[in-house]
Amino acid sequence: MSVKDRQGRERQARREAIAASAFAVFARHGLEGATIEMIAREAEVAVGTIYLYFASRDDLYLQLVAERIERLRASYAEIQARALDPLSELRAVAAAYLDYLRESRELFISQHSVVYAQLRKRLKRASELRHFNEVIEKSHAVWKLYERTVRRVFDAGLIVNSTDPKKTAAVMWSSLNGAFMLMGDGNFFRDLTGLDPEHFVEETLDSYIKTPASSDQTRAALNGASTHRHKSAVRTARAKINKDRDAAQLVASAPA
Repeated sequence: MSVKDRQGRERQARREAIAASAFAVFARHGLEGATIEMIAREAEVAVGTIYLYFASRDDLYLQLVAERIERLRASYAEIQARALDPLSELRAVAAAYLDYLRESRELFISQHSVVYAQLRKRLKRASELRHFNEVIEKSHAVWKLYERTVRRVFDAGLIVNSTDPKKTAAVMWSSLNGAFMLMGDGNFFRDLTGLDPEHFVEETLDSYIKTPASSDQTRAALNGASTHRHKSAVRTARAKINKDRDAAQLVASAPA
């Protein structure tokens, strides 16, 4: 390995170590409560070292968020490339999203406390603005992929009480997030509701879905009802024919 390559790897390793420390600090304190000094202490480096890799605290935060969103986008794209049936694709996408949430629950919560409009106003450096726009663009890309999956399930007629694909996608996403937020203290959730928190998030998704089995049962029931109506009509027609025939025979045998 050349000196240049070794230095490049060392630099990348140091950047990742700083990012991991920042991840922990942001998870504990949120964006507004965190400082570069906290991150430096967590990473056991000098404050100046952090500025060799990141322009500011906000810049560091935005890069962390952008990297997480990019991993989620790549997961969605990979799932959609499998050409699964609509329902299997939705379940795989939902599982990927839950993994994304579980990976960093605290950072996810802190991310929702950030007012991005206010954050945008205080950004001055070119790198900060570039990474801010990257977060917004990647977020839109992830949403479009997710909405595409929900639209496939919607078009297949497998969504319960649906309005339109976009609103359905938003409601399902909000419900998954809300259900996940309740999972922070499983004992409290269980004591309060009497429900098992282990599978509650997945069951929240299932509540929106008409399973193929239930669709098949519905079709079978309709077909059975149709067959029953058909047989009933045939019996009625035969009874009428027999009645008319008996009446004709009775007339023919009567004395003149």
